[in-house]
Amino acid sequence: MNKCLILILFTFISTLVNAQTDEKYMKGAVPEEDGRVVFSKTVETSLPAADVYQKMNDWASQNYTQTEANPKQRILFNSPEQRSIACQGEKELVFNKSVFNMDKTTMNYQLIITATDRQCKIAIRNISYDYFDTKTNPIVLKAEETITDKVALRGNKSIYKAYKGFRTHTIDFVNDLYAEISGYLNSSEKENSTSDILPKASTEISVVPAEGVVSTEMPGFRKIDADKIPGNYVKLLNEWTLITSGTKDETNVMTASWGGLGVFWGKPVAFCFLNPTRYSIKTMDAGDVYTISFYTETYKTNMEYCGQVSGRNVDKIKGSGLTPIKTPSGASAFAEAWLILECKKLIAQPIQPDAVVDKEASGKWAKDGYHKMYVGEILNVWVK
Repeated sequence: MNKCLILILFTFISTLVNAQTDEKYMKGAVPEEDGRVVFSKTVETSLPAADVYQKMNDWASQNYTQTEANPKQRILFNSPEQRSIACQGEKELVFNKSVFNMDKTTMNYQLIITATDRQCKIAIRNISYDYFDTKTNPIVLKAEETITDKVALRGNKSIYKAYKGFRTHTIDFVNDLYAEISGYLNSSEKENSTSDILPKASTEISVVPAEGVVSTEMPGFRKIDADKIPGNYVKLLNEWTLITSGTKDETNVMTASWGGLGVFWGKPVAFCFLNPTRYSIKTMDAGDVYTISFYTETYKTNMEYCGQVSGRNVDKIKGSGLTPIKTPSGASAFAEAWLILECKKLIAQPIQPDAVVDKEASGKWAKDGYHKMYVGEILNVWVK
């Protein structure tokens, strides 16, 4: 009897929590104007209109510059006379990710910013989604046929499963954007202006903590335990993977496909094998920390560049077109990654010929010499 009561109580509490969590996505969460989806908000500030405009123009220039990774985003116009700015933006929304599947869409939108005395008026409109049913053929969906109350809600009780990802992720993005702009306008420090939720030009973003302070956060990512890494690591390494290593004075990045996860000396570890001819051997040996990061098909061109060009001759970090960031340990990674393993080097050991039992298995792989093995303690796991 007591077990039944506990089960009923647990079910009731779970239902209540879920209801409270989903409430912000329910009726009225997606506003419409003349049949079109338009999100709008007025951000309060202490600045006069001219300063609001200038500050937001700087912010837009930083966050809506067209890049190779985000070719659609750009500033459409900016008018000092009207104190108005219009931007075309794009944002990747990931509904669900696993080793075997990445369910996502690219959200396209227009952002209109109008500056007035002590206020910044924001409007987000003309929203559409490029949803890929295959790797090459996008289906273009308009917000009006995807996320409105009429289309997406089953009464006011729940969201239809087919539309839930579009609706909830759009609402989350809009609220994050509001918070980003409010925080920027009401901050006196310009270094706080770089957005964590928008695609950016390739400018290094340092999140290295001040001396004596240990940071436990990384903007744009959340931390999970190593035993919660999603999916099958063997499959992960068959997708787009980068190893970034070195020191603050010399850093290099390379594609990776050989390695795994495990436990060693009671610590969660990642291990990888590097060809002895690779330039990354030098930077792996020079630094104490490094990262292994994973990417979606969106960044195929960037990954191919990292795999084809040698860091001996060019700055691959700059040439990759990716956005470099620093992890709390000081290791380098890229903001475009969906998963980052932050590692501390434990063992660096060349494979010795007399240690190879199956000589036939090594075959063509040993023509340049045997690989070097690196075992690193997983300090942090970061996911988007």
